[in-house]
Amino acid sequence: MSSKQNTKMLGAAVLVIVVVIAAIGAYYYTQKPSQTTTTEQTTKIAGKINQKGSDTLLLLAQRWAEDFMEKPEYSEVQISVSGGGSGTGIAALINGEIDMADSSREIKQSEIDQAKANGVDPVEWKVAMDGITIIVNPENPISELTIEQLAVIYQGNVTNWKEVGGADGKIITYGRQSNSGTYVYFKEHVLQNKDYRNDMQAMNGNADIAEAVARDKNGIGYVGLGYAEQSAGTVEIVKVKKDAGSPAVTPSIQSITDGSYPIARFLYIYTNGVPEGAGAAYLKFMLSEQGQNIAEEVGFIPLTSQQIQEQLGMLS
Repeated sequence: MSSKQNTKMLGAAVLVIVVVIAAIGAYYYTQKPSQTTTTEQTTKIAGKINQKGSDTLLLLAQRWAEDFMEKPEYSEVQISVSGGGSGTGIAALINGEIDMADSSREIKQSEIDQAKANGVDPVEWKVAMDGITIIVNPENPISELTIEQLAVIYQGNVTNWKEVGGADGKIITYGRQSNSGTYVYFKEHVLQNKDYRNDMQAMNGNADIAEAVARDKNGIGYVGLGYAEQSAGTVEIVKVKKDAGSPAVTPSIQSITDGSYPIARFLYIYTNGVPEGAGAAYLKFMLSEQGQNIAEEVGFIPLTSQQIQEQLGMLS
């Protein structure tokens, strides 16, 4: 066989091999899912979350839900957020009506007992901090009050501003309704579990209190720090003293974090057991840097890194 014939045969063989390899490659490509598709299938989360409760937490919860659902990997998660008060949210969780209860107070033992009787296992999550802020009308010269003075004002033992260093005028108190966690916390930590005065104006939410005090030169109210800051110019924030001999402290990130502001608290979310899937991802988002930045933007106090790690440890 001539060298010319050998060259032709070799060329034909190489051509066959190339064609076969190309065919195998084409088949493999058409049968194997793309890497992008596989990644999307494994990271995409879907589900529905019904969240209800604290009016103090309402604005923050709405922001969390909106920003969470805007993320591509969570775009198939639907979150419904509503207020009504901490007690209302906890009751709904106990009755199995919602997935997450927002609360500005700790759950009561009686509520835990009722939940367990209903087959619900309430688990507590700390998600931010808040300072209960005392507000007065801008025409009121009062700039600071002690915890004891706040107590006697809201109990009805002091009824005129001149009794606490202000101008002559009847004190008009504004507060929350009894299903509010802020109402409960203020009663426990300021009034020492004594009853509110009978003529206190019970309002539906923080915004209602701020609006009422803005219209009433003799009014006083308590709201979450975020609501007080949003109402700057229409109400004045009152500094609070632990007692007559203590310094007057303005609520702020620093004073609440270091414990110098005397009316500060954690804000909570309660779930039925430790959530998985969309619920776990949503909680992790709240505790993430972005989630805690949102809390600060709304006017609340972010958790410390240690507190965040403690909460994340419960999810792992």
